[in-house]
Amino acid sequence: MEHSRSRQDSGRGTVALTDEWRLPGFTELEQLGEGTFGRVVLARQDNTGHLVAIKYLFSRFAADPAYLTAFRQEALALHRVSSTHVVRLYEFFETPQGAAIVMEAINGVSLRAVLQAEGALEPEAALAVLKGSLLGLAAAHSVGVVHRDYKPGNVLVADTGESKLVDFGTAVLAGELGPAVGTPAYMAPEQWAGGQATPATDVYAATCVFFQCVAGHRPYQADDTEVLRTLHEHAPIPFGEAPGPVHEIVALGMAKDPSKRPVDALRFVGELERVARAGYGEDWERKGWSRLAKATGLLAAVTPLALLGAGTAAAPGVAAGTGAVAASTGGIAAGLKIAIGVVAATAAVVGSVVVFSDASTPPESPPTTQQAVALKVDMKNRTGTVPGTNLAYTGDYPEVAGSTDQAWLKRVNDALTAPIDEWNRKTGPGAAKLEPERGPYTLITKAEVRTQNERYLSVRYSHDLANKPHPTWSYGRATVTIDLKEGKALTPAELFAPGKFTDDGLRILSERIWPDREQCGPVSTTFPYRPIKAADLTDERKVWLAFTPAAVEVTVNMTDLGFSTACAVQDYSLPYDKVAELLNPDLVAGMTGGKPLKPTSAAPPAQGLTDVTVGALTLHLPPGWTAVPQGLEKVIVDSSCPDPKKYFNCRYFLVTDNTKESAEQPTYRPGELYRRSAGGRACNAAGRKDLRQEGDATKTISTTAPIGTATATYEEWIVNCVPRGQTGGSGEAQVTQRIWFVADRQIVVMDEWRTPGVDELLRTATVS
Repeated sequence: MEHSRSRQDSGRGTVALTDEWRLPGFTELEQLGEGTFGRVVLARQDNTGHLVAIKYLFSRFAADPAYLTAFRQEALALHRVSSTHVVRLYEFFETPQGAAIVMEAINGVSLRAVLQAEGALEPEAALAVLKGSLLGLAAAHSVGVVHRDYKPGNVLVADTGESKLVDFGTAVLAGELGPAVGTPAYMAPEQWAGGQATPATDVYAATCVFFQCVAGHRPYQADDTEVLRTLHEHAPIPFGEAPGPVHEIVALGMAKDPSKRPVDALRFVGELERVARAGYGEDWERKGWSRLAKATGLLAAVTPLALLGAGTAAAPGVAAGTGAVAASTGGIAAGLKIAIGVVAATAAVVGSVVVFSDASTPPESPPTTQQAVALKVDMKNRTGTVPGTNLAYTGDYPEVAGSTDQAWLKRVNDALTAPIDEWNRKTGPGAAKLEPERGPYTLITKAEVRTQNERYLSVRYSHDLANKPHPTWSYGRATVTIDLKEGKALTPAELFAPGKFTDDGLRILSERIWPDREQCGPVSTTFPYRPIKAADLTDERKVWLAFTPAAVEVTVNMTDLGFSTACAVQDYSLPYDKVAELLNPDLVAGMTGGKPLKPTSAAPPAQGLTDVTVGALTLHLPPGWTAVPQGLEKVIVDSSCPDPKKYFNCRYFLVTDNTKESAEQPTYRPGELYRRSAGGRACNAAGRKDLRQEGDATKTISTTAPIGTATATYEEWIVNCVPRGQTGGSGEAQVTQRIWFVADRQIVVMDEWRTPGVDELLRTATVS
């Protein structure tokens, strides 16, 4: 056993070292950090000269099975996860004297150090860091690994223009105070409650860190751990303190209910990219990394690898100064004697055993489905020219890799790129005829992963056209659901239970989607009720189904179904318990993990009351109150209105299910005015139908208020009313908007009339 001793660390102070076992064959160059249970060092492999980071478990814990098991599990997690956004494992050694994880050494600095130096980051920079580390989480989630301790100290900002995730065992090794797993400042409500960690748990922590990056402080702050727990479990999501364009990301990722968050990191990446493009432009990521380079430059110059002339360094796992572990010089596995499983000591490493390495198989039983370990799903982009035309196209699609069966891979990936080809083939010739007078056009396809697990991959695609004739026009959709066990895309008929893919079965589905039969306004000769038919899912597709772990998502092209263009393309989400008897039972079980379906049906209304349900909200209306459909929302008209069908001159309020949108009725953006109409809302409440709510606006109140058992953010805005076509300025009249928003359930309530009784109706409402 080698003996360590105190030494003077030039410019860094004295590092107190105790008697500790060191891995033979390596020369320690720098201690990067130390925690209660372990330390991380920068070292050089003697026979190759390669630089590595070595994480040691202190020798005094080498005989403790609990600490050894936790340390080994961290190495196993790193072994399973393969991604350029995760620090790479080279070797894991275990001996009677101690244990060590040998990893790549990353040229970069920790996000924690960056935030300590900068306070806050510009939104594009924070989004860029978040995206890279989320891709690292996605790689972990794809093989069943949940990080459980995402925090700034575990994210490295590398000099290669990417961020990396490190330390899959920090909660144990670093000796953090608080609960056994996780860091209290970033722990999801289900972690505090002792629930099972899921990928959605990592999404919550990542969003908390993102909030800290843009706001300059943690989302919830308290010295007492129990107070902090209460805040994470019950306090409103502070999305209003973040820049406006990223409110949606914060509200979505920090939802209290894990089922309301993106199901995993890959799904969250899709949401992030959509919001980033909308808020900061197509080149947001380039701008973000450019700004990060400025923020990290001085820090990188004083890290150990920089001082050694090899770039910069960062140390995973244990906090220390500006460093964080890691980065790769490569080739380490070739320089070590590799052994599979637990073997006897070698001459080179006296008294030690090698448990496993990068080239070996971990000593545990593999999952029953080989694909669950091997498969990786990455989002790709394809660009080119539509065949037979001069039109450009760009298409996003998921690509599956990792199988040795090339025929299997081709079937799956051909199915995942088919929506791009179908959109180009369907739209390209017609768009080409309009050029150059109406163009130039670019055909666009965006993809979103709705579910990714060991059995199924469900993807939803949205098609669009750059420079389209009318900015509010929306185009078709597509969905692909892959059975990864069979290696094939499921046909529409295979999505349904036996005997249910019929016009009768689709009629029942239609009744679940539109219980009031109002598909695009009140039923009339203009808007007759048209149930979906089986042919609508097969011939000239008008209806598509995608699947999440909680619900089936139904997309309907209302225009192709026979309605006006204003009805556009509409999306609906139906919990599985409402439609389970219609769907393929194996598919539902695979999507939900075989968990029992939780009923969502509401109790019968109380005597004398009329129940009106919009999304997750059910209002119990007293006699005289009326609910009038208005596109995708409900207008709740005060009982004093003489003619509820002509409610525009009466007092009323609006209730919106924010999960639904169309070109004419975009979603509400948290922390902003309510603009459910793409053409601008009229100033009815001010008695000026000729004016629009497009003038200057001032938020006068920001607090919380109850809606049933939920807590909503509550805001009041003074909005200036200006002539149509004018934006900004002080108008000829004003209205006061009152807005309630329950982020977890995506419920929006808006009142501009100070309608009497609204507060009581919301207090007594039911939120499912």
